[in-house]
Amino acid sequence: MNSETTIMDFLSYAQMVRGCRPKTAEAYSIDLNVWKTFCAVRYSHVDNPSKAKMVVDYIRYLRVDRKNASVTVGRKLATLSAFIDFLILMELFDSKQDERKKWPKLLDTPKRLPTVLNNPEMQDLLTQPDTSTILGRRDRTILMLIYSVGLRVSEICSLQLKDINRNDGRILISGKGGRERYVPLDPIVDEAIRDYLLFRTSEISELFVSKKGGALTPRAIQFMVKKFAQQAQIDKVVTPHKLRHTCATHLLQEGAHLVSIQKLLGHKSLTTTQIYLHITITDLLELSKKHPMRKMRTMMGLIGDSVTSFQIPYGSRTGT
Repeated sequence: MNSETTIMDFLSYAQMVRGCRPKTAEAYSIDLNVWKTFCAVRYSHVDNPSKAKMVVDYIRYLRVDRKNASVTVGRKLATLSAFIDFLILMELFDSKQDERKKWPKLLDTPKRLPTVLNNPEMQDLLTQPDTSTILGRRDRTILMLIYSVGLRVSEICSLQLKDINRNDGRILISGKGGRERYVPLDPIVDEAIRDYLLFRTSEISELFVSKKGGALTPRAIQFMVKKFAQQAQIDKVVTPHKLRHTCATHLLQEGAHLVSIQKLLGHKSLTTTQIYLHITITDLLELSKKHPMRKMRTMMGLIGDSVTSFQIPYGSRTGT
């Protein structure tokens, strides 16, 4: 049941039938190899991969032996569950023996708020590429695309020349799970693309070309973003995905609707987009200035600004 052939058949099914991307299939492969190693060490024979007692032991193995975080454990269990679905579908496992309903629920771990750049930092980053060179024009365009519509690195790399539709002012994006969506082509971004294409000589179909003339890789974009962040002396860990977070956060702060941001980013579920509802202390202070109590301070015998009064240490006023 855990044979190499069965796992390979599952990976092929995931890509050919379910439409999983190669990177997703690669993650499945890694997860199932961990499961296979666990079974080889702890269990000589596995006739029921859904057995609750064994899964509890597997969770303990992941947490204690492998030091995996809750998010990683959850993903590995999801992979195992998908594998069990495949075994049932192929009649390699009897659904009547399925014990997944007995699996323990993992405790939710607090979600870390995404790190984002503020407006001055983003402006500094966008001005780093040397636009007197073809690579600088390319890099500027990539940064603008990520920031304007929140593209993933994989989406940037797979973007084709034919996907740019200037007549309709939109770009066709091939996203996660093979899902396609359109994003708006901002006139400023369009100008940057035109500027880049004036000097682009490669005949490949991808929009962005590497220094050697081939398609650009995710690693190259990650390195490029890190380099420009260091040049701009931004005191944060900056990655392409952080720029995607920045795009969503800035749009939300400007009043964009959460559902619109979901469609723009290509999130399958609105729950994923809701992480951008985090509010900074600056937002809270600005909000406090609009509170009706501000207009009542004279009536209450207060003459100073309410925010300033909060900053006066207790005991420093007369009579305290």
